[in-house]
Amino acid sequence: MKANFLKALQFALFLSLGIFLVWWSLSGLTPDAKQNIIKTFSQGNYSWLILAGVFAVLSNISRAIRWQMLIEPVAKRPGLVNTFLSVMIGYLANLAFPRLGEFARCGTLSRYEGISPAVAFGTVIAERIIDLLSLVLLVLLLIVTQFKVISGYFTEKIADPLWLKITNITSNPQSLVLLLVGIALGLLALKFMSKQFGQTTFYQKTLGFGTTILSGIQSVRQVKNLPMFIVHSIFIWLMYLMMNYVCFFTTDVTSHLSIGVALATLVFGSFGMIATQGGVGAYQLIVAGLLTIYGIQYDLGYGFSWIIWGMQTIMMLLGGFVSLIALPIYNRTNNQ
Repeated sequence: MKANFLKALQFALFLSLGIFLVWWSLSGLTPDAKQNIIKTFSQGNYSWLILAGVFAVLSNISRAIRWQMLIEPVAKRPGLVNTFLSVMIGYLANLAFPRLGEFARCGTLSRYEGISPAVAFGTVIAERIIDLLSLVLLVLLLIVTQFKVISGYFTEKIADPLWLKITNITSNPQSLVLLLVGIALGLLALKFMSKQFGQTTFYQKTLGFGTTILSGIQSVRQVKNLPMFIVHSIFIWLMYLMMNYVCFFTTDVTSHLSIGVALATLVFGSFGMIATQGGVGAYQLIVAGLLTIYGIQYDLGYGFSWIIWGMQTIMMLLGGFVSLIALPIYNRTNNQ
């Protein structure tokens, strides 16, 4: 009951933050700006979103294959269809609760393929680490290719606020002492618990579960075809990039933007998707603000950001619900 309450509270907080950001961004717009947003929607060429959807599906198929490759060294290689449908259910679950998708897709794959949930979860952690490293590499690529354009925006929107928070903690003796004391107490508590409960059944089961997860994380070192694994990792983000790029052609105001701008949208938009529940509010603010440095009027960029965000969200909703229906049907037919 307590865990469900905390999950519901976390969901409510993230969603409330997103709704507040939407309200805050819209409340600062003039009536003319709001009309421009409506005009952006009404004159959009949405046929391009079909191609963007194709790129999204291809990226998820590649992600499913990469997940298979991670699981294979530590467990039975799951079927591609079940793996792909589990990935899609994970995206749907993430829209409901932050980070719930990782557990949902592991539980789904475990149910239909008989793979240990701990092993599956360990491979998902490994996958998330790889995605994080990929995003870091994309940030470096963006800095190298468009340093003059995005350096000012990055400094103002991300680096300066982050540095301000760090300096506020380190410059305040009380906050710094509390942080150090908290870390020390945590380490002492961990040491005490390991001594007191080290021989209990619960501790041994927890340790065994953690060891199983660790084996899943280390599966990346045992991938049989490492070059192909790297190809899939590149292909996934390439499809994300193309998905962002073709969305530019849905409106006249963004149709001239280059693939370099799509890279910037992908990188900064990824941070927006993490910031709030489903990225609502934060994604639109970040993308609209980013596009202003490429000459796009803020309100027009804000309208466009809802188009690209809406496409991604609809794909996750549609793919997730279809997968929920298709999984039992496919496995019942397959077993027969």
